[in-house]
Amino acid sequence: MDEYWEYCTALEGISLDGKTIAITGTTSGIGVETARSLVLKGAHLVMLNRNIQESEKQKRTFIEEKPNARIDIIQCDLNSLSSVRKAGEAYLEKGWPLHGLILNAGVMGPSTKMTSDGFEAHFGINHVAHFMLLEALLPVLRSSAPSRLVIVSSNLHSQNCVKPNSPMEKKLETLCPKDASKFYLHLYGCSKMCNTLVAFKVHRDEYSNGISTYSVHPGSGVRTDLHRDSGFSKFIGVISAPITKNASQGAATSVYCVAHPEAPSGKYWESCWDDEKSLDKKVARDEELQDALWKRTQELIGEWERKNGGR
Repeated sequence: MDEYWEYCTALEGISLDGKTIAITGTTSGIGVETARSLVLKGAHLVMLNRNIQESEKQKRTFIEEKPNARIDIIQCDLNSLSSVRKAGEAYLEKGWPLHGLILNAGVMGPSTKMTSDGFEAHFGINHVAHFMLLEALLPVLRSSAPSRLVIVSSNLHSQNCVKPNSPMEKKLETLCPKDASKFYLHLYGCSKMCNTLVAFKVHRDEYSNGISTYSVHPGSGVRTDLHRDSGFSKFIGVISAPITKNASQGAATSVYCVAHPEAPSGKYWESCWDDEKSLDKKVARDEELQDALWKRTQELIGEWERKNGGR
């Protein structure tokens, strides 16, 4: 842990003045600490959150600490693709640049098993909604280059149950569940593998356009804004607290990846290191699977748009 903090202190002296960074899920857990660090480093922060009242409260807290902070809020409920679509449109209408996008929010073991659009909740919120937001904002990341994309994954991505030698359609069936009948840790792991696959796909496609991309494991025992724990998850969180990271420690890697000028793109990051020892490489580095998941997600969003008139 000493090495972890020594490495993260390399952010000292780095200024984000003139940089605009957007982040989902900043009203609790690591989202709060990530947002706070960005504000204190001088970034123009755009918070994309479900709860506007809590967001305003958080904004006031940040401004108390840094009176000249520039902070904006856009409502974005990842449970609803209509809300996500409107959030993307609202950002574009503002005409802001985008030097950093952190897809941080997520759920694990939610009490509501399906999203309002009929997707399994982990898949729909952690992957599909963030994918839609990313597609909407990719042009702004390109035009603002050099820019950064940080997608918060988890080392539980290895619990995805995808067999590397399976046919592609079988892999996609596993990663894109149609119902919530499987154990929630499996569903969560699948959604986090989707996050990692997307990050590596964006690196392949967009690094030449000036976008650096990072898949980040924040650490066990830290929570994001949309984390709706089951009772069992809460119990695990309590008993594991002495050996897991707090919110500040969990936020450090996201902040490092979005801010440090020498952080290499296209890597899986943990504790401010691009150490891939816990990465399920056979699945995550499968470029055909990355491409197939991207296409399948676009198809699912297209189906939703046809049913809902794009709203």
